[in-house]
Amino acid sequence: MNSQFSRGLATESITPNGAWETQSVPRWRENPERLAWLVLLISFAIFVMLVILVPLSIRYVVRYATVSQDARLEPILGTLLVYPSATSSEPIAITGVRNDIKEGSRIVATDDSTQGTLGLITQKGSDEVLGSMQIYPNTVVDVLRIRRPFFERSPEPYQVRLALQQGQARIFTNTGSDRGLHVELQTPHGQVSFGAGSYQVSVDENQTDIIVRSGQATVIHGQNEEIVVDAGRRVWMTRDDFSHNPVSAEQNLIRNGDFSEPMFDTWQSRVEAENTTPGSINIVEREGRRIAHFIRMGEENVHTEVRLTQEVNKDVNVYDYMSLQLDVKLLFQSLAGAGYLSTEFPLRVELEYTDIYGKVERWGHGFYFRDPKEDDDPSNDNWPIRGGERIPGFKWYTYQSPNLIELLAAQGTRPARVNKLHIYASGHNYQSMVSEIYLIVR
Repeated sequence: MNSQFSRGLATESITPNGAWETQSVPRWRENPERLAWLVLLISFAIFVMLVILVPLSIRYVVRYATVSQDARLEPILGTLLVYPSATSSEPIAITGVRNDIKEGSRIVATDDSTQGTLGLITQKGSDEVLGSMQIYPNTVVDVLRIRRPFFERSPEPYQVRLALQQGQARIFTNTGSDRGLHVELQTPHGQVSFGAGSYQVSVDENQTDIIVRSGQATVIHGQNEEIVVDAGRRVWMTRDDFSHNPVSAEQNLIRNGDFSEPMFDTWQSRVEAENTTPGSINIVEREGRRIAHFIRMGEENVHTEVRLTQEVNKDVNVYDYMSLQLDVKLLFQSLAGAGYLSTEFPLRVELEYTDIYGKVERWGHGFYFRDPKEDDDPSNDNWPIRGGERIPGFKWYTYQSPNLIELLAAQGTRPARVNKLHIYASGHNYQSMVSEIYLIVR
């Protein structure tokens, strides 16, 4: 028969062989109220943590969750090659617009006559591209990441990460959207982060050069070296070195060539139309850039013209290089070629200058996409095309002139002063666009 006695934290009992045995009693049985309070406090703490963490987790997901988006690739000249991944051995030849360029793709412009445009972000429910990369010959680009927020209420920007392995590219990030666009570019020598603006990047095996045409870029080299580059400046970096002080890239004699400022502060417009519906020029935003849109749609078989002019008034005696560059997009022309006098291009650029002998001269270059020989009227087949070139329609085409100092000197006399730059569309009915106009001297 066992007998038990209460003794604080232990009890004693007699074993069958007559010996006393001491047994411990759990502490919680001594004070069950304390245990109950402990359980309540732990439960309340877990409840408070859930009340805080669940909404924060939901808010984090709503803000930062993303979904991948395909890019749009458009060849301008030649054939672009697309590898589904950077390690793929079989490329896809791209001769028309492709809207299914996915993350992980590699784009290659192979020869000296290849150009293309990579549309980075397409606005939901629209064909408008909010940023783009212009790809030039002998260039290799990897599409690493293109993301949009999963939830519309997220305030985060669109995110794009590209890698320029070699070659030249221009990047436009003027989105004009309520949601920003954050673009990062990796090169073999470092990384560049772009704000809204226009940028030019060149990569070879030894060096990366970054030119900021407009906007602001952050250049990161290594782990701790970072510099902010403003408009009109240039920096470079190699694997081991980095230009800590941005220098003047070149001098651009054209003001507001990207139309980011009020047009009439820098450009004057003129319309020519006699007793008929005149044309017009509108500044609009397309594909991540601001452009001048020349348009005239009215009565046929009457001459009209719309023109933009900028007073440049800069001496160029001290320079040995001058080149005009602009992006052109032709959408419509009812008059084939440049008309029977070769003067009515859907878009033409003309430089007015004074030579070293004081004589005012003009040099110009026009663009068209409808060939007179392809017109329904056979009488147009012999229309001449002078001072112009045929370019692809409905696509952005980058024109860069030869060195005009040497060209004009060889044709007559060297220019001493640039007076004006004219950009105009003429003919019957037409639609054309121009953007990113530069007159570079060095």
